[in-house]
Amino acid sequence: SITPYDSGDELDSGDHAETLNRCLAEFDWDDKSKLQGRLIDGRRHGIALSCFVEGGGAGPSETARLVLDGDGKVSVFVGSSAIGQGLETVFTQIAADALEWPMEAIRGVFHGSTAHVSQGFGSFHSRSVVMGGSAILKVAESLKTEIREAAAIRWSCTADEVEIIDGERVTAVGHETLTIAEIAGDGIDVEEMFNNHKHTWAYGAHAVHVAVDIEIGHVEVIDYVAVEDVGRIINPITLVGQSVGA
Repeated sequence: SITPYDSGDELDSGDHAETLNRCLAEFDWDDKSKLQGRLIDGRRHGIALSCFVEGGGAGPSETARLVLDGDGKVSVFVGSSAIGQGLETVFTQIAADALEWPMEAIRGVFHGSTAHVSQGFGSFHSRSVVMGGSAILKVAESLKTEIREAAAIRWSCTADEVEIIDGERVTAVGHETLTIAEIAGDGIDVEEMFNNHKHTWAYGAHAVHVAVDIEIGHVEVIDYVAVEDVGRIINPITLVGQSVGA
C-alpha cells in the first residue's frame, strides 16, 4: 500500500532513488548548494530540490473508434480530448504503429466528442495516453481482424490465411493481391473500449537554482534539472512540452 492505511492502490514498481541520485549529479548539487542563501551582487541565491509521485491513468474506461474509408485511409475517433498536449500527434503514431501502416494512412484524429464514440471520459489525471492510447491499440487489432475477415469472405478462405502488407495491400496464398481500399469497399467501422482499474505512477526529482533581486524582487532561474521516469516515450518533442508545461 502507498500509505500506512489500506487505500486500495499499489505503488508496485519504480526506482525512486535512482531519479533522485541522477538529478543531484546532473544538477551538480554538491557545488551549487554552497550558494544557498548567499548574497552576490545584490541578489540572494536559492537552491531547492523536490521529489514527487503522481497517480495517473484514471479509469474507469476510454473508447476509441477506427473508420477505414473506401480510399484506404483511417480516421481515428477517441473520447480523450486534445487540449494542447499534443494528443493528435501521439494518437496518430499509436494508430499507425498498431496497424503497422504508414502515418500518411491516418486521415486524422477526432477527439473529445461522444458524437463519434459511444462513451468518452476526457483528459484529466494524466490519463489520455494510458487510456485513450490503449483503446486505440485495442481497436486497431479489431480493425485488422475485420479486414482479414472481409478478405476471407471475398476469397472463400479463412481469415488466418489473409496477410496485410504494409498497410496498403491484402493477399492470401493462391489469390490475387488487392489494395486495402478495394477490401474496405463502403468502409469498415469498429469501436472498442479499454478498461483500467489501477493507477499508473509517475515519479521523479527536480532541482532548481534561482537568484532573487532583494530590492525589486525579480527572480531569475539560473538552472533547472528534471529527472523523471516517463516509461515508453512515444514522441520526444511532445514529451518535453509536457514536462515544461506541467
